[in-house]
Amino acid sequence: MYNILQVAVTSSLEDSLISRQAMNYAEILGIPFITRKKMSLNKIREMYELDYLLVVEKEKVILKGETTLFWHPSMAVPRLKALRNGNIDSMIEAMDLKVNYNILDCTLGMAADALVSAFAVGIKGKVTGLEANKYIAFITKWGMDNFAGQNTHIKELFPRINAINIRYENFLEKQADNSFDVVYFDPMFRRGFHRSNSINAMRPFAEHQALNIEIIEEALRVAKYRVVLKESSSSSEFERLGCKEIMGGKYSHLAYGVWKKY
Repeated sequence: MYNILQVAVTSSLEDSLISRQAMNYAEILGIPFITRKKMSLNKIREMYELDYLLVVEKEKVILKGETTLFWHPSMAVPRLKALRNGNIDSMIEAMDLKVNYNILDCTLGMAADALVSAFAVGIKGKVTGLEANKYIAFITKWGMDNFAGQNTHIKELFPRINAINIRYENFLEKQADNSFDVVYFDPMFRRGFHRSNSINAMRPFAEHQALNIEIIEEALRVAKYRVVLKESSSSSEFERLGCKEIMGGKYSHLAYGVWKKY
């Protein structure tokens, strides 16, 4: 476990607006608030014996420690560009997404997959994204709410995504049968891909609990059509969970396990 995070204002002038925002974020997250007072972030971490700081800047919120985590659309950008150019996305194929679908993404993370799903389901479709870690959930929601980029194709997808800080086990048990068209899992891989900096930056905070058959069965109850699990193509998880249909993986390090309801 990491030592408690604190909020630091990065401006040496202690901008009053940024300070108010940082105090508000600290209250939301239930963590102490401190100001920088011209100190370096490493000095603050050393002084308070902290592994990480949640740093509030003028146009960015960052988790700063041995890794640096902030929100950005990441791999969603080239994937969405490819889709707009008429190319196929393996995740969309595995989920068999259609316009107006209501999707439950049980492992939201930084919402890269959720953005691609939001594109596929169209303007009237919905993606509910669950994130167990309150810091990742906060940074992702903040990033989507405060995106300053000029990419209108990304911006138009944000209203279709509802990010919720909750464990998927707790959420699933409260849902009615067939309440989502597709339920999707992308659990943190046991071993990180070194080239994936954004995923590796999340690793210290993400849930590493493996799925179990009971959760798959609960997801199948909640799903109207199918449950999909993304894993490494070399993973033994599909076999362990009794998945009979696996898509992708032939020319990719990723594969998708599919449980069809009907």
